[in-house]
Amino acid sequence: MNFRKIFLNAVYSVIFITSILHAQEADTSFRHYIIDKGINVSRINLSKEELGFYKSSDLNSTEEILNRLGISFIRRGNYAPEPVIRGLNTNQTDITINGMKIMPACTDKMDPVTSYVETENLGEIEIESGTGTGSLLSNSGGKIDLGLYTPKFSESFRYNGNIKSGYQLASENYKGSFNLNLTDRKFSINVNTTFNTSGDYKKSGGIAVWNSGFKKYNFSLNGSYKLKSKDLININGIIDDAYDVGYPALLMDVGSAKARIIGLDYQADNFMKFFNNMRFKIYYNKVDHIMDDSRRQNGFRMDMPGKTETFGSSFTGSVYFDSKTQLTSGFEFTNSLISADMTMYFSNNIPMYMVTWPDIRKNAFTSKFSLLRSVTDNLTVSPFFGFGYQNSDIGNIVGFNSLQIFYSDLEKSSSRNLFSGGVKISQRITNSVLAELTASYSERFPTASEEFGFYLYNKFDNYDYIGNPELKNESSYQLNLGVDYSKHNLSFKTNVFGYFFRDYIMGVFDNSVSAMTPGSNGVKFYSNTGNALITGFEMNLMMNLSEKFSLVTIVNYIYGKEFNEDPLPLIPPLNSTFSIRYSNKNYFIQLEEILNAPQNRVSKRNSESASAGYAISNLRVTDRINKWFSISGGIENIFDKEYYNHLDWLKIPQKGRNIYCDLKISF
Repeated sequence: MNFRKIFLNAVYSVIFITSILHAQEADTSFRHYIIDKGINVSRINLSKEELGFYKSSDLNSTEEILNRLGISFIRRGNYAPEPVIRGLNTNQTDITINGMKIMPACTDKMDPVTSYVETENLGEIEIESGTGTGSLLSNSGGKIDLGLYTPKFSESFRYNGNIKSGYQLASENYKGSFNLNLTDRKFSINVNTTFNTSGDYKKSGGIAVWNSGFKKYNFSLNGSYKLKSKDLININGIIDDAYDVGYPALLMDVGSAKARIIGLDYQADNFMKFFNNMRFKIYYNKVDHIMDDSRRQNGFRMDMPGKTETFGSSFTGSVYFDSKTQLTSGFEFTNSLISADMTMYFSNNIPMYMVTWPDIRKNAFTSKFSLLRSVTDNLTVSPFFGFGYQNSDIGNIVGFNSLQIFYSDLEKSSSRNLFSGGVKISQRITNSVLAELTASYSERFPTASEEFGFYLYNKFDNYDYIGNPELKNESSYQLNLGVDYSKHNLSFKTNVFGYFFRDYIMGVFDNSVSAMTPGSNGVKFYSNTGNALITGFEMNLMMNLSEKFSLVTIVNYIYGKEFNEDPLPLIPPLNSTFSIRYSNKNYFIQLEEILNAPQNRVSKRNSESASAGYAISNLRVTDRINKWFSISGGIENIFDKEYYNHLDWLKIPQKGRNIYCDLKISF
């Protein structure tokens, strides 16, 4: 198979299709379009049947849905991969649930925030690529917000729900869930519980990948109470427990990972006769994460517990000064405690204890102001400005003394400021074509690991990492040009973007310091390495070919390099998803082709190696037997191709041919 030829022909086909289109009257006003649908923001409502492409099976994980939205993942096992937006990992992006910030508790990034939400309680996904698009100040690389599902109000008391059960053959994965909705004129409640258990999955040829199974339980309750016609009180709660989670690409597994999340918010229109719309939120969450290697034969044992607690609040409000001018302000405060330690047990020696996150108490405040001005009927300009302050206190004396070995002037308390700002210009070229240009500057605070981490082992490059309290904020200049075409049954969206980084944060090898982890290559200190560049483009095509046939095409390309021209590590290669669906009233058939080009631009000094390209074919079918029963099934990786993504650690192959089936009973 000539992958490059196939891929280029597909891209040329997309370009050809879009070049012959003509404009027509848009369905919505320009002002409403700009406010609710920025080109650089992907907002997907998963409760809408016409968007079933993103949730083609009830067995889909949150990560699989995000992958269809162009998000890449760093995989260390078969559970909870780390999301990557445009080559930027969770150090440079924010992942929130209903706008609530949650601090993961694992020093090895085994517990990204996406792992706490199941598709059964997921209502909407919003992806902000880069800074400047949201009401609140986000990280320099953007944000993923997982919106929880709350049913709509009804004129009288109603209840409905469903029971789901499904099985995947390649991993002996069973997933079952119960979902209940209660609604009235004044309230709406959704209750969901999900159980998910998986054995070791099998790669191509039916060969099991040892230690890749997991068990998981998730419970959520989401509700709204209507005070007035547009004044609401919303409550969200999640209990998420995972245990016996294997990570074949790491030295450690997860004995248990527990998250407790609760949030309360109030939203209103015409608040105090000043804010046209307003939202105030308070929330609390706690994460406990315990790594252990009791199932490994490492010659020694390690226990690595971590925990975080976060209390937060946020306020956003908008004021319309006239029909052409809107001011939006957003304020957010978080108080977080981040702790982790490690005990190493040797057969012929006394245990060694180490504090890896020294009880870091972080108080952070951010503010953002943006002005939306309609200069003409077809042109809007939106300047924005943001400011942030963070204070960090080290509460563990053992951890503090350990860091003082390398930083003699270290103080227990420190603070930082950050700034961001820019402008977004939107121009409607025709009634069907919208262009958008965003230019911005942003900074980010170093993470707990980058600033205060102590001997954190990284299996990817086989080095121990030590934080650096003397780091400068990483900053970036960003430019994004987007074009959105929408006509009849076709939607085409493309973005070309660039990030120019200053004081880029990476690990730098220091041969004067000895490694702690047996077998490690040495020690790296997080450092500001200078300038870096990430650039690329995205294309998304959605087309109804006829009343029953629809096509979705997604193409992404990213290029990254350091100041010395070396490639940045963990940059996804050129990739695309092509999907065609046939659907009628009761069933649909969907065929997918997932293409990844080879990645030969790799970071040698980060022990990265090249990756081969691949093509994977999937087939999915759903039959709605009647209003109570539906059944779905499919075959993933139809031709049993052995493959891995470039971002998969240790290049462990992903699933081979996988046959799945799930049953949904509605009431």
